Amino acid sequence: MSLMSVEEAGNPDGAPMLLVHGFLSSNAQWDLNRDELGKHYRLLLVELPGHGQSDAPDEHDSYAIERLVDELEAIRERHNVDTWWVCGQSLGGAISILYALAAPDRVRGLVFTNTRAAFGIKREGVSAKGGEPPSITSTRDLPVHPINAKRLAEPIKQRMVAAADAMSVDATNQFLARRHTWKSTGRMAELSMPVLLVNGEWESAFQPFVDEAKSRIPHIHVVSIPGGHAINAEQPERFNEAVISFING
Repeated sequence: MSLMSVEEAGNPDGAPMLLVHGFLSSNAQWDLNRDELGKHYRLLLVELPGHGQSDAPDEHDSYAIERLVDELEAIRERHNVDTWWVCGQSLGGAISILYALAAPDRVRGLVFTNTRAAFGIKREGVSAKGGEPPSITSTRDLPVHPINAKRLAEPIKQRMVAAADAMSVDATNQFLARRHTWKSTGRMAELSMPVLLVNGEWESAFQPFVDEAKSRIPHIHVVSIPGGHAINAEQPERFNEAVISFING
């Protein structure tokens, strides 16, 4: 049984591109990107376990990063993709980096946005005092819930709020309990493919990691855009332009 739902969109003759949303999100994350990117690329939009249309498995191992990476490889094979571009937002960026490290020969290039998870979460949002994951009874207990977003277009915000509200507490806690496993700084030097970081420069908590990414990732290009954490949805035209320019070289 498939662990993640997959939506295929865009140009069926274009280069394949995997899109991975962030924590408490869904494929609604890409609403303002799919039309423009879809003119050029064959899009495969996946939803993480417990998110969107994906089931929330009872087996705790289903949420392990190794299992998620294996599932992305299985999706690539099922969809007859040889190599693809990989793009991840927030937690999806951290997962995309780890996937690229696990399957470098399958990744043409990597795009990620603001992801503290890839560098080790050290501040509020998905961790609590003392380093222990927060105890929640509702996804709205978390500051990262999209109900708190201030710069999202209202139709997308409504879709993302609905997706976050629909997540089970158990699935949410499974991701929170694994927050330390998303860190990849010790291996970023191994990324052999071209890498693009689209940085929402108004998210102050992420800015120290931009220079760290530059120092650790060999073939990285950084595009900083005025905006916050969900930069692809806050500044879709500039995000789309950055991705297309990166891929077209």
